[in-house]
Amino acid sequence: MRGLSLVALLCWAAPGALAADGIKVWAESVAGSDVPFSIVEASIDAPASVVWSIVSTCNDYAKTMPNIAKSKELSREGDPSSSFTTVCEVTADLPFPIGDLTSVSRAKHSVELDKRYERRWTMLSGDYDYNEGSWTIVALSPTTSKATYKLRVRPKLPVPDKMLESFQSGTMPKIIEKLRGAAKARAAQAKPPVPAPPG
Repeated sequence: MRGLSLVALLCWAAPGALAADGIKVWAESVAGSDVPFSIVEASIDAPASVVWSIVSTCNDYAKTMPNIAKSKELSREGDPSSSFTTVCEVTADLPFPIGDLTSVSRAKHSVELDKRYERRWTMLSGDYDYNEGSWTIVALSPTTSKATYKLRVRPKLPVPDKMLESFQSGTMPKIIEKLRGAAKARAAQAKPPVPAPPG
């Protein structure tokens, strides 16, 4: 069966399965296809604007996302405070013997400042038959947010099912874990320094 998602088909189990640390994962079927969207969702202890600054910056994905060997923003157009479009090249670092897979994608970004942010992409070219998905970041409070990641991909290379399932079973929660770590570090950097007590 070639129709397994490459990075994320964790969720053949019941929809809404709960992983560790409140990370929710499930699959969403697509009409006419045997490859569903794989989805992971969780709360993040950081403002929505901080989380958005991470997921909307593909230049940093090798640092902020798991299993990314390198990434580069090729172009950007529009207003970052409302809507803009980027073209990004991303290389996924996959286990032997699959090797690296690269894609160039166009992403449309929608911004409701301090409320809701969305990044939705489709592939222009690359080592997949298709690669599409989205990030949605919603503010829950001034200091917490909810992140939802959706992905649907199919590699051009035939890959054994067991190998994909093994890789995929741990990937979706790791995306949230890595994002939480990056958001915590960035939020800490954004805080003004606490003055030393007098004396």
